[in-house]
Amino acid sequence: MNSQKETLRRKIRKQLRPLSPAIIAQHSEKIRDLLRFAPGTSVALFAGTRHEPALLNLCARPEPISWYLPKITGPGEMEFFPFTRDDRLVPGPFGILEPPEGQAVDDLEVILCPGLAFTRKGHRLGQGGGYYDRALARFPKARKVGVAFPCQIVPLLPHEPHDAMMDAVITPTGEP
Repeated sequence: MNSQKETLRRKIRKQLRPLSPAIIAQHSEKIRDLLRFAPGTSVALFAGTRHEPALLNLCARPEPISWYLPKITGPGEMEFFPFTRDDRLVPGPFGILEPPEGQAVDDLEVILCPGLAFTRKGHRLGQGGGYYDRALARFPKARKVGVAFPCQIVPLLPHEPHDAMMDAVITPTGEP
């Protein structure tokens, strides 16, 4: 199964490479417009890589939302830490921006998840490190929302029992 996943990861990465910064910005803006949260909701988002939706501008909204970002805390381990739009973020072990310090949260209502590929049913294929699968398992009550570009939606994905399922997947046109 790992070879199937690796083959699919290479295929999706190849499809993401030609996306220009302008297209990524346009798709990201549409995704941000679709994401709505009730005041007071605790939401984890991600800073992302060049080929992932840009979501950090969500924290500039006027609604009183509690925002959290993932931070690598050890080998294979990731936790979510509070942040505001005024906080200084630093590159983590993979070059992804994360909070430099803070107190990890143990309760979230919504977790926005990156991934390389998703199915319409909510299966997710990540980068291969298992960080999100392990972290999401600690938040069984949180609504897990995959966020992706159209080329990342596939009909089927190989999956294993430990692979986290998404409750929804959002693309620039809405749910796939």
